[in-house]
Amino acid sequence: MLVSRRTVLKQVLFVSAGLAVLPSCLHDKKPPAFKVKNIDLNNDEEATLISLADVLIPGGDKPGARQVKADQYAMTLMDDCYSKADQEKFKTGLREFQQEWKKGDETFLKKLEETAPDASPSSSFYHTYKDLLIQGYTGSEYYLTKVFPYELVPGRFHGSVLVNKG
Repeated sequence: MLVSRRTVLKQVLFVSAGLAVLPSCLHDKKPPAFKVKNIDLNNDEEATLISLADVLIPGGDKPGARQVKADQYAMTLMDDCYSKADQEKFKTGLREFQQEWKKGDETFLKKLEETAPDASPSSSFYHTYKDLLIQGYTGSEYYLTKVFPYELVPGRFHGSVLVNKG
C-alpha cells in the first residue's frame, strides 16, 4: 500500500490541528463571577468574595448581597475607581484574608470588626469590601423601592392638616 506525500502531509496537518485545539475542549473553566479588567482573580478568590458577601449581608426571605448584585457592584467599583496601589493592597489583603478565614467562621470576622482598617492587609481588605458591599446594597433597586422608598425633594404636600392648639 503506497501512501502519497500529499496524503501524509494532510493527515499530519489534521492531527496537529486537533492536538492544538484539544486542550481548549477539555478545559472545564467556568466563566468569571466578576467582570473586572484590572484585577486578576482566580476561582478561589472569587469564591471567597462571594461567600463573604453572603455572610455579611445574607439572603433569606429578603434578598441578600448576592441577589441584588452588591458583590458585583463592589468589585466593579474597586476595578474602575480605585488606584493601582489600592487595588494591589486589596488583592494582598484578599490573599491574606483567604489564608486566615475558614468559610463560616464568624469569630475571625468579629476580631476583624474590632481592629482598625489599617492594622493589617486582611483588615484593610475586610473593611473596604464591607463598605463597598453596604454601599452597593443600599443603592440597589430593591433597597430603594422596598426597604427605604426614595421620595423626591421636597416630599409630599399635605395641604389640609389640622393643627392642635397648644
